[in-house]
Amino acid sequence: MAAAAQLSLTQLSSGNPVYEKYYRQVDTGSTGRVLASDAATFLKKSGLPDLILGKIWDLADTDGKGVLNKQEFFIALRLVACAQNGLEVSLSNLNLAVPPPRFHDTSSPLLISGNSAAELPWAVKSEDKATYDAIFDSLSPVNGFLSGDKVKPVLLNSKLPVDILGRVWELSDIDHDGMLDRDEFAVAMFLVYCALEKEPVPMSLPPALVPPSKRKTWVVSPAEKAKYDEIFLKTDKDMDGFVSGLEVREIFLKTGLPSTLLAHIWALCDTKDCGKLSKDQFALAFHLINQKLIKGIDPPHVLTPEMIPPSDRTSLQKNIIGSSPVADFSAIKELDTLNNEIVDLQREKNNVEQDLKEKEDTIKQRTCEVQDLQDEVQRENTNLQKLQAQKQQVQELLDGLDEQKAQLISSLKAELTSQEKDPDMFCDSFTSTATTTANKEADPSNFANFSAFPSEEDMIEWAKRESEREEEQRLARLNQQEQEDLELAIALSKSEISEA
Repeated sequence: MAAAAQLSLTQLSSGNPVYEKYYRQVDTGSTGRVLASDAATFLKKSGLPDLILGKIWDLADTDGKGVLNKQEFFIALRLVACAQNGLEVSLSNLNLAVPPPRFHDTSSPLLISGNSAAELPWAVKSEDKATYDAIFDSLSPVNGFLSGDKVKPVLLNSKLPVDILGRVWELSDIDHDGMLDRDEFAVAMFLVYCALEKEPVPMSLPPALVPPSKRKTWVVSPAEKAKYDEIFLKTDKDMDGFVSGLEVREIFLKTGLPSTLLAHIWALCDTKDCGKLSKDQFALAFHLINQKLIKGIDPPHVLTPEMIPPSDRTSLQKNIIGSSPVADFSAIKELDTLNNEIVDLQREKNNVEQDLKEKEDTIKQRTCEVQDLQDEVQRENTNLQKLQAQKQQVQELLDGLDEQKAQLISSLKAELTSQEKDPDMFCDSFTSTATTTANKEADPSNFANFSAFPSEEDMIEWAKRESEREEEQRLARLNQQEQEDLELAIALSKSEISEA
């Protein structure tokens, strides 16, 4: 019980809201506890024998305090579900996945499991049936039937899980012919809409959902059933809802039928091979005995559908569904797999598109960078061309200065040559020079090597030296001027280049 106490309400109910609904039916005052009398009355509606219900109560009410809290009541409901699905009533089975428990008088037709299906009104309302019939006709039935291939798209549109849709198909194909008639299609649509409303899809078709056209009347009439029920209550000494072979031995033998025939009748009615007969099975056994005694009709080798007790039909139907071939519904699973693959591919496509977009953005950014670099190169080329043009201009200016320099030098040489050939020109120059120098401070050293009356050769020599000295000074001034002009031109060129 310690492990069970650790289970939450959500774990015990598997998240199914029907557990909460059941709890509110017994704890109407929201007291947080369920009395033993209220719990017993409610749990008896499960149709389980009192012996099983007693064991369920003992497991849920471990402290023996006679009341159940909400968690303990959920444990009891879970154990009822285990018993109804053929599992052992044990706390170790609380973790097993089982459908929710079913009780006779709950409001949902999916949970009704009454003993007399023929007396129950059909759960599909007339207005809903008209809607389902319109859908049925729109699917172009052939000879009043729809194949599984035509029903699949309708079921898939519900977006319910594949296992739920498979169970809906199995439950609605009542006669297991791989096709649905008009009433069976209505059952399928009813189950789909119930599932969409979060109601659990039962493991076996509830009697209230069996179409009237599919219901089989029981060979035991209501009058016979009432009479046999009285005998059953007197025979069931331990009040566990069943009678054993020892309990019915004396009554059966009093009929006078052979023991082998009685044993055959017992085997026919004990449909679950549990060695006991329920109230309905006991009634069927006495019906077969009276058929032999009164009408001489021998019991069949196997029970016909009309002979099967109503309380056993749902469990037998479950066994039939499990062993009989059903319509090929595997395409739904394949389609679901394809849908999952499509989702994965779409997700992968989105990722690839995202990567492609990022790479395109990167390419655009790199393209812009390359364009900027190309523009910068273009600007540098333009600047270079301007500099080359300025360099050409400076070179032309330098060439012009060189030409002027050459002309000056040539002119100077010509003048010197002319002075050497024309002494008068030298005298004029000498006289001019002497006159000029007379105005300056006298430099005695200039005439230190001359006598008061120099000779003609000395005069020529002196004039020659003087002329050369003046020429050198003039050339020096020209060179200095040329150098200054050159430096000025270079400075102007650099200024223009820097400004550009």
